[in-house]
Amino acid sequence: MFCVVSFIVLSILSVFSAENRSLAREALDCVLRRVTLRPCNTGFDEKMKAKILGFVITKTETGARILNRFFEPLSWMFILLFLGSAFFAVRGVYLFYVTGSCNGLNQSGFCVFDPTGQSNQISNVGESCPVVLPGEDPVSLKGVNLSGFPVLNGDSQKRIVFIGSYGCEYSRKAYPVVRQLAEKSGASFTFLYYPVKESSDLLAKIGYCAYRQDAQKYWSLVDSFFTAERSQIEDEAFIRQTLTEAGYNPETIAFCANDPQTEWAVKKQLAEVVKTGFFGTPTVFIQNEVLIGPKPPRVYAIALDGLLYWAR
Repeated sequence: MFCVVSFIVLSILSVFSAENRSLAREALDCVLRRVTLRPCNTGFDEKMKAKILGFVITKTETGARILNRFFEPLSWMFILLFLGSAFFAVRGVYLFYVTGSCNGLNQSGFCVFDPTGQSNQISNVGESCPVVLPGEDPVSLKGVNLSGFPVLNGDSQKRIVFIGSYGCEYSRKAYPVVRQLAEKSGASFTFLYYPVKESSDLLAKIGYCAYRQDAQKYWSLVDSFFTAERSQIEDEAFIRQTLTEAGYNPETIAFCANDPQTEWAVKKQLAEVVKTGFFGTPTVFIQNEVLIGPKPPRVYAIALDGLLYWAR
């Protein structure tokens, strides 16, 4: 087993040093012979063992004696540690590719590929942004009535539901990615607006009225709110200008937004959003997956179309 450990270590070292390449070749020959239940004919294992013991004995005679006695078990221990480390390293790379985190979907533990945790940060409901995921709270669409919310491609079998806030930087980062994925794949895209960072539900009322007046123009309006400066989105003059540019009559929309029936309908919609159990934005439901925080584009695509999303 020692020759296996040596081969792995020397193979890595030989990339940076020509001196170790001949030793790596000897180690490989030893490994191949041990696999076929033959002894090493180069004496490689004994040669390397002598070098190691010779170095250790100059530091501590007791340590050298112990090492000599348990050399083979220690070799097994190191190979098992290497295999374990390799397994978790490969697992971490796979999970990062599929979920955006080395620890799994919506897990906020440290990840070497995402040290700042950007893929799992959200604007927490009622608190300032950013906030790291609090844990595995149950979040689902079970029992939620989505019939009154804005939707594109409503007859598609693929489904994407996006909960976002115009004022949350993480929602602003995720929205265009998810929206583009829905357009490219032809998936049903439902938008659930929730004012996490905004001071009131005014934009919810405006969106409610705009969608019912003209569902096609509505999406242009949403795009404008997500791309505008965060300091502008609640400014009355900016809202009127944005409505005009989207093709709406600001006066008509304002009259609708002030209607008590609109206020009742919007409060009912916001209550439906709360039913999902979400604790921050963005929260995205894709097929049977719940993705919390702004994930890399590939993660959304994999959740929708699988690992071979790029081939579809």
